[in-house]
Amino acid sequence: MDSNLESFLNLLAEAERAGGRVLHELIDQAASLDLKELLRKVEHDEGYYAGQLAAHVRRLGGTPSNQTGDFVEKVRAVTGLVPKLQLLNRGQGWVVRKIDEMLPSITDPPLGAFLRVMAEGHRVNISTLDATIKP
Repeated sequence: MDSNLESFLNLLAEAERAGGRVLHELIDQAASLDLKELLRKVEHDEGYYAGQLAAHVRRLGGTPSNQTGDFVEKVRAVTGLVPKLQLLNRGQGWVVRKIDEMLPSITDPPLGAFLRVMAEGHRVNISTLDATIKP
């Protein structure tokens, strides 16, 4: 497996684990049941994506990272639920940008298909969360 691709996929997986941990911490802070359910759905997606990224790394002969990105601490440092969720969305946007940048160089069809679905899932989650937290 190409070391740049392995590093990229592991970086994404670490970011997804961080997002999942952040969401797990924020669910209890949500005032409405609708927001709680949305955060649970996004948390589930983050965990699923992290697991699939690790599976692709293994399938391609690499070693998956089990680290969690430092994004957790960045979100913890922000005060208030809405600002934390806005930062979470910016983090998800970062993941989408990184995927979009890397997709043209992905030569493995199953990995490319997964990354396109993952990016689209993040876009949907970003827009849904934005609409939900708008004043």
